[in-house]
Amino acid sequence: MKKTYLILAAAACFGLTSQVAMADVDVDKIYSKKCKMCHKIDKKKVGPAFKDMNADPAVLKAAIADGRKMMPKFKKKLSAEEIDAMVAFVQSKQPAAANPCANNPCAK
Repeated sequence: MKKTYLILAAAACFGLTSQVAMADVDVDKIYSKKCKMCHKIDKKKVGPAFKDMNADPAVLKAAIADGRKMMPKFKKKLSAEEIDAMVAFVQSKQPAAANPCANNPCAK
């Protein structure tokens, strides 16, 4: 339930309209199959730790969809809803200072 709330709160922060669809996305499964081999939550692996990534949702979405440096593109492997859910997942793992939406998801 906590993960669903975090995903929905992050979605509200950057104005996504598919909040209900995102609640059905299994971000833990996507993380395990697509991300875990290169990224850890709290420390660098091959790629940066989630806690150290740029918190800007547009930057995260572009990196996931279009790839970046060694990171492959996922826009043909993940749906738009899955990418949006992963953006919210990454943001939920960042410190509140890096993610202004963490404490007040509707702040503008």
